[in-house]
Amino acid sequence: MMPDGGNLEMLRPCGRWETFSTARNHLGYYNNVGLIATYTSSPQSSDSLEAEIYAALRVVIDKHSILGAIPLNEDKSYPKVYFSRLRSVDLQSCVEFRQRKIPGPQDGEVDQELDDLVAGQHNRAFKHDARTKPFWRLAVLTSVHNPATFTAAFVFHHALADGSSALRFHDTFLAALNTLGRNRCSDPVVPSPSTPIPPPFEELHPMTVSWSYFLKAILTTLLPSVFAARPAKIWTGNDIPATTPSPPIFKFRTITLSADTTKRLAILCRQNGTSVTAALQCLLAASLFANLPASEFRRLKITGAMSMRRFLHGLVEDQMTNAIMPYEFMHERSIHETDKHIGGILQYFSWSQAQDVKATISTELAKAGNDNSISLLKYVSDMHGLFTATLGKPRTCSADISSIGVYKPKDDGAGKWKIGRMVFSQCATWTGAPLGLSIITGGDGNASLNFVWCEGGIEDELVVRVVEGVRNAVGELVKDRDGKDSIE
Repeated sequence: MMPDGGNLEMLRPCGRWETFSTARNHLGYYNNVGLIATYTSSPQSSDSLEAEIYAALRVVIDKHSILGAIPLNEDKSYPKVYFSRLRSVDLQSCVEFRQRKIPGPQDGEVDQELDDLVAGQHNRAFKHDARTKPFWRLAVLTSVHNPATFTAAFVFHHALADGSSALRFHDTFLAALNTLGRNRCSDPVVPSPSTPIPPPFEELHPMTVSWSYFLKAILTTLLPSVFAARPAKIWTGNDIPATTPSPPIFKFRTITLSADTTKRLAILCRQNGTSVTAALQCLLAASLFANLPASEFRRLKITGAMSMRRFLHGLVEDQMTNAIMPYEFMHERSIHETDKHIGGILQYFSWSQAQDVKATISTELAKAGNDNSISLLKYVSDMHGLFTATLGKPRTCSADISSIGVYKPKDDGAGKWKIGRMVFSQCATWTGAPLGLSIITGGDGNASLNFVWCEGGIEDELVVRVVEGVRNAVGELVKDRDGKDSIE
């Protein structure tokens, strides 16, 4: 029998993958995920923006029942962590309005005000709001310089949804804005929907594990020095501190690629038989190699996230869920013969390696979600201990990368409101990779590359050099035949 959640309706236990997120949140090792979109109305709306947003959010909450649910008992492990339903969602407690001080960014320009807002949101955990507020927020940036435009940052607990699901939030929000009638309700107090929340990941996928995969996992656990030996000369940032600051500080920096640069990069990737995500991963590795001592560091292990939505059974179309699995790729430092004359970062980049990264992702996706590390969480009895056991030890990977691709409007852009610039962002994991990269291309054609790191996991100065290295390397890569740099 599950404990009483302060007289809130108890829904179901959190799945093991959801408990992975509740444990991180409770420990303060990872706070939330964010997907930010800029909305523009044509013609300019004559209605109150706050009222329109409230009315649209009522529609979103009614469709996505998980937005009215909160995980409780985050200090426990499966099956004692569970979702309860809030009686209502008070939008005044989770929607925040802020006015821009300067005009919004143009094509290819970084939105510094948004970067500051994102950093503030990601450094605010949800664990202090249990039983009173939803585990998501919408931070809205408005502008007196352009009243027909606002930026909405949807920030949420990872147990509720993943990045692909956040796209469903914005799709529903956009559709609601475009179909609001005159008799709409903009009451900020929204009754939580009575519809069931989606099942956990493990109930939507068989999680089949082969004997060979299972035995390898057992041997890795029992004899790590033999079956999981740390690769020689691998860089994984600074060791995980033995004690955790309260709270850990997460830092962010964004690169924005202009629509022209983004288009050129996509064309180059297609011509070279790879994807933009794979190419950007290799450029990140190249920039790290260029900024690390060659005599000390020869390897980088980069992990990435893949959406498993296509392999789920029983999930209602367009519902929000958290269903991702990892892949990993070991990058070896080498100066490619054909690129020696280039020098700089691109001497560590090759299209053949980008093809290999794409092939690795394709191989993992071909398994359709079987033989994955998420399926092994059922053997973890203490999810918090899974994280705290790593304190004071070296990190196991060099960087994380997540991409949710290119935003494509469901209505083909026919409505009054349209989505332009987008940014995908999330916290780093305190005990995970020292550097993270989240990628999305918005409706304006600009690709946003959001970098995140934990204070103490990597030096700020190194991050700045690596980020600028990636930006400059993309510019060199897409430079046209006349030598014109297409990065603004």
